[in-house]
Amino acid sequence: MKKLVFALFLTAFTLPAIAGANSNIKVSLWNTLAVAAPNHNIDEVKGLDLGIGSVTEEMTGLQFDFLYANAHREFIGVQWSWIYAVTPEFKGWQGALLAHSDEFIGLQSGAVTYTEQNFIGAQWGFINITGGFEGAQLGFINYAKDANGLQLGFVNYAEHIYGLQIGLANIARNGYFPAMIIVNGRF
Repeated sequence: MKKLVFALFLTAFTLPAIAGANSNIKVSLWNTLAVAAPNHNIDEVKGLDLGIGSVTEEMTGLQFDFLYANAHREFIGVQWSWIYAVTPEFKGWQGALLAHSDEFIGLQSGAVTYTEQNFIGAQWGFINITGGFEGAQLGFINYAKDANGLQLGFVNYAEHIYGLQIGLANIARNGYFPAMIIVNGRF
């Protein structure tokens, strides 16, 4: 039953993209060794991208790959891979053992989540790292250069915080206290 609900959830995310005039389904063996139907465009996929390891320039819809999923420019939708998922500009849900992006809006989940610059939404992983965020970091270890929101974890670190840290060790260089147990922050 859970698998059916999950499949329906993912299908609901892809239907708007597949319904468009330029929609296609891409099947990737490795990198750009792929086929796409009906329009044979493997660089700009609007619809569904399935494979072992996939690289595309721009993606809108669902990218589901076994080893890695990579979009070079922009991604809107759901990107999921067992090992590694990477996209410079991302909007939606990204999940992998290692999830990586430069700019992110949405939910990023995995064992290690990493956003280099700005993040809006939630990072949910064992280790969460970002340059700056608005939203929440939920994990065992949370690191943010600039935090605007909630850090909930065992160890929380922020250079500059405007929000709340909850955990065993909370370090906020501009917080009311530089380091605290249980709760720290600045408002």
